[in-house]
Amino acid sequence: MKKDTKLYNMIFPIWLLVFMPWIVFPAAVLNFGIDTLVLLLALRHLGVTSKKTVWKKSIIRVVIFGFLGDIAGALAMFGIGLALDEMDFDIYNKLMYNPWSNIAALCIALGCMAFASFVIYKLDKRFAFTKTALTEIQKKKTALAMAVFTTPILFIVPTEPFFY
Repeated sequence: MKKDTKLYNMIFPIWLLVFMPWIVFPAAVLNFGIDTLVLLLALRHLGVTSKKTVWKKSIIRVVIFGFLGDIAGALAMFGIGLALDEMDFDIYNKLMYNPWSNIAALCIALGCMAFASFVIYKLDKRFAFTKTALTEIQKKKTALAMAVFTTPILFIVPTEPFFY
């Protein structure tokens, strides 16, 4: 690793936790709310009559798997960024600060978003709805809705204004 390599952020900057540790609670509450909304809308669209029961039996796992998917995508983006930085490409800074400023950085960020969504889908489909009465097709469709509508869109939001 080069001596001047700096590990700045992963879309949710680590320094934010140091200076504002309270931000974890509102982020978790917001994530819980979004996951609840998407889950209930997906169940409604599928015609599930026992939405409240399914929600009670699955929401905690859905939220946890959403965080795990986001972390998997962030780690992938971080690893790719570091690998590119080691090869002296300027894509690392573009990827971390403003993916829209470079087509390669944007493609990497979108790929990592897709990877995060894939992880969310697989975890939700396999584990989140096991204690529910949903059919296999309902589990797949609900997991797909969770993966698509809760994808970590912040991966492509420029953080450059916060640092420069």
